[in-house]
Order: sequence, then structure tokens, then C-alpha cells
Amino acid sequence: MSWRWLLWLLPIYVVALIVFAPARLVLWFIPDAAPVELSAVQGSLWQGQSDLSYQNNGQTLNFYEVSWQLAPWQLLSGQVMLDVQLPARNVTAGSAQLQLGFDGAVQLNAELGGTIQQAISSYQLPVPVTVDGRWSLQLTDYQLADLSSSQWCNQLQGTLTTRGTALRLNQQWTELGPFQTELSCSAKNEIVATMKNDNTVGLSFTSVLAGNRQVPKLEVQGRVEPTAKTPRAIADMLVFMGKPDSSGAYPFRFKL
Repeated sequence: MSWRWLLWLLPIYVVALIVFAPARLVLWFIPDAAPVELSAVQGSLWQGQSDLSYQNNGQTLNFYEVSWQLAPWQLLSGQVMLDVQLPARNVTAGSAQLQLGFDGAVQLNAELGGTIQQAISSYQLPVPVTVDGRWSLQLTDYQLADLSSSQWCNQLQGTLTTRGTALRLNQQWTELGPFQTELSCSAKNEIVATMKNDNTVGLSFTSVLAGNRQVPKLEVQGRVEPTAKTPRAIADMLVFMGKPDSSGAYPFRFKL
């Protein structure tokens, strides 16, 4: 009789270990050489919370109180499916849904946002002027065939929007209104960002993030074509970009 009870209890015990596995077990799956470090880990493996630090080119990005939910039934299909929440105290806040295949394939959907000036400062973005407002990123489809590759993307569809955008000139803020940038993936696995000139300053550009994740290369090409809606302070500043072309636009191009 005791052996029969053992045969019943053993699978129940194994299931209980899996269901109530502590979130600290996630540390086992992070390689020692990975640029990610977790701390203040709590909860279970399936529903937990942690602070996260990410190292990239000598820069440390910190995310606090990141929570996740893991769908266990997806493991049976050979995929890890995570719902991630970034609370408002972070520079980047919002939610994301991540699917990671056992073959290294990645699919990501996300709705993220924050303030422009805080993002520029925290992420050390090469922006030579003082800009503020709020940004939001709607990532409807990002796919990467192999996470271990150095490619940027295999498929990408997203929209980056800024609202209440303002530029500080001569100790005064000049309102610029909203801007919208469309994101896509090129045939060469490059991330392409495109903005049309339907904004107050007539700004349009195409930027291409090429190279690879280890050695990124950014090229931006565009033009500013002021309109009747362009604030006078901005129009006066354009003379520092050089001479306009025959259409009255100021072209620009740079590489990083």
C-alpha cells in the first residue's frame, strides 16, 4: 500500500516543485557572460519581479520593479511566452509581450513611453539641443530569426510618436507639436526610421541602423523645409544649417 501512495505522491510533488518554483531560478538561465544582471528577485518563476541592469558599450541601463508572467502551456509548443510590465518609475515604462523559441527565434510586441529629456539624458543620446515632451513607441511586430545572430531584425513594424514636443532656445521653450516616425526592417536586416514632413517645421528624414549589434552604424539623411506654421525662433535658427536649396529646404546628412 505504501508503494502505491508513493507512486501517486511523486508526480504531485514534481508538479508542485514546478508550479511553486521560486523566481530566483531564472538566474540559472542567464549565462555568466551575458550583459544582463538581475537583483531584488521575488515571486515565482511563472510570475515574478526583479530589478534589471543591462550593459551596452560601457553604458548601464537600469530598470526597476520589472514584473513578468510566464505562460507554462506555451513551453509544450517549444516557445517561451512572457508578458512584461515596466512601471512608471522607469525611464521607459509600459508593457511588452515576448515570444522566444527554443531555436532562438524572437517575436516582440510592445507599448512603451516616457519623457524625451529623461530618455536623452539616461540613454546618452547624441542630441545637441534641449528637447522635451513625451514619447511613445507602439511596436506591433518585431521579429528576429536567431537571437544569437548579430542582425538587427527580420521583420519590423512600429510607430514612434512624440507629443507636446518643445525645443529650448535662448532660455525659452518653443512648442513644436507632434511628430511621427515609422519603423521598418530593410531587406538587409537594417532598422529603418522614416519621418514625413507633415509637421510644424517641415522636418523629414530617413535613418538607417546598419552594421550589427556589436558594431552599430547609423546614417541619417533628411531636410527641413519651413512652412507658415514654423515658429519664428526655429526659422531664424535654420541659417546655421547653411544655405537652403532651390526649394527653400535645408538638407542634412550625418553618420555615427
